[in-house]
Amino acid sequence: MLGAGIMANTVANTLHAHGFELRRYNRTTAAIDGPATVCASPAEAAEGAAAVWSFVHDDTASRTVWFGQDGALQAADGAIVIESSTLSPSFADQWMRDATGSGARAVLAPVTGSRPGAANRTLVAFVTGATADLAAADSLLRVVARDVIRVKSAAATAAVKLLNNALAATILTTLAETLTAASTLGLNRHQLIEVWAQHGWAAPVTTAYGEAMISGEHPLTNCALAVLAKDVHYTLAALGDEVPPVLAAVADRFDAAMAAGLGSREMSAIIDAAAGPP
Repeated sequence: MLGAGIMANTVANTLHAHGFELRRYNRTTAAIDGPATVCASPAEAAEGAAAVWSFVHDDTASRTVWFGQDGALQAADGAIVIESSTLSPSFADQWMRDATGSGARAVLAPVTGSRPGAANRTLVAFVTGATADLAAADSLLRVVARDVIRVKSAAATAAVKLLNNALAATILTTLAETLTAASTLGLNRHQLIEVWAQHGWAAPVTTAYGEAMISGEHPLTNCALAVLAKDVHYTLAALGDEVPPVLAAVADRFDAAMAAGLGSREMSAIIDAAAGPP
C-alpha cells in the first residue's frame, strides 16, 4: 500500500484484520500506522505483490509514487494496481493510460465514506478499468466498500468523486454559516443541532460536526480541511469558466480557511474562517 494518511491507515488496518499481508511505503515513515512491512520505496512495496493500492494526497503525490524514481510501476508488471486518491480528471486519465501502458492492470477507484466507512466496510467506490481487471480488484475493494459503482472513464470517475466532495464542502460551509447566524440571533445552537441531527438533509453532517463547530475544537479525525480545499480547487479547474456561483463562494471560504492556517485541522474548522476571500 502507498500512502499513510487517515484513509490509507484505516484501509490498511481493515485489510490486516481480514488476513492480508501488507508492505507499505510512505514518504514519512513515522506516519504509517498498524502492522506492515515498511518499505524504502514504492517499487520495493510493489515488488512481487499481487495488488498495489494507493491513497495519497494529490496529483503530484500520485505521480511520484507511481511514476517517479523507484515508482511502484517499475515493479508492478501484471499486478492489479488500484489508485484511490482523489485526483484531477486530467491526471486521472493520464494515470490510467500510463499505468496500463506499463503492463499493470489498472483500476481507478476513488472512495467516499471517510474513516468510519473504511473501518466499517461501508465505503462507496467509484471505479473504472477493463472488465477483467475490475473483476480481479472487486474482492479487495469489497473488504472496505459496500457499493462499487462503475463509471465510464477515468476522467469521469475522478469528476464524480470531486463533485461528491464539492457537495460535502458546500454542506459544511452552509452548516457553519447557519450556526453563525443562529449565534447572531441569540438562539440555542445546541438545541438546533439536536433537531438538525435527527431531521433534514444535513443530518449526517450536523451529527458529525455540529458540536465541534460550536465548541471550536477541531482535532483531525476524518479529513483535514486542506484535503477538501484541494478537492474544491480541482473541481473549479475542471469546470473552467462554468463554475456555479455557490461553489465559487465555497472555494473562497476554503481559501480563507487555508490562509488562516486551518488546513491541518478537521474540516469542521471551516466555521472559523472568514466568510469571504482573505
